[in-house]
Amino acid sequence: MKELGVRLAAVAARVRQGARVADIGTDHALLPVWLLQSGRCPSAVASDIGEGPAAAARRTVSGAGLEAVVSVRVGDGLAPVRPDETDDIVIAGMGGETIVEILAAAPWVANERYRLVLQPMSKPERLRLFLAENGFSVQEEDVVAEGERLYTVMTVAFTGERRSLTYAEALMGEIPHTPDGIRYMKKLGGRIAEHLAGLPLREEYENERRDLSAAATNIAAWLKNG
Repeated sequence: MKELGVRLAAVAARVRQGARVADIGTDHALLPVWLLQSGRCPSAVASDIGEGPAAAARRTVSGAGLEAVVSVRVGDGLAPVRPDETDDIVIAGMGGETIVEILAAAPWVANERYRLVLQPMSKPERLRLFLAENGFSVQEEDVVAEGERLYTVMTVAFTGERRSLTYAEALMGEIPHTPDGIRYMKKLGGRIAEHLAGLPLREEYENERRDLSAAATNIAAWLKNG
């Protein structure tokens, strides 16, 4: 069984034991194959928008002898997945805005029976805003390091409770006070400071300056209290 990298291993760890999994943007299908070979999942849908990645996924699945229990499909987002054939949905390795588009196009995921495991590569704040505004709750969020990069991994459930987040809340999420979490928040604080320093001192930027300043203050308090 081929071992996963740190990022995908963190994603795999959040899939529930015994859950049927749908891996959206599966690429080479490494994640669903590992989940089945490890005994964590009984079946999987491995979906990708591109014919090339889907062909690579089929080769991985065939090489593992899992054609009977891993269905490789081509399609946009969750379109190839039937609501009755999955329990846990993984969307990893995409930008936060792309994940938002995928979830918004599949309203059936707004159901407490599903668990979402989301790993945005960028714009996690856009994803957090969407989740809160659409009745989803981030049950757990973590930061993992792979090479020089830090990645957030979210475990999400639908509760129906719709909330509005401040800009600072959306930026900070539910990052824990772990060594990698602290590194993540320090980098985030540095990026905000750079952005603030580059903003022109004009009235049309005042709202942005206020939001960034509030975020910088909250991050500094988070780091101090950690």
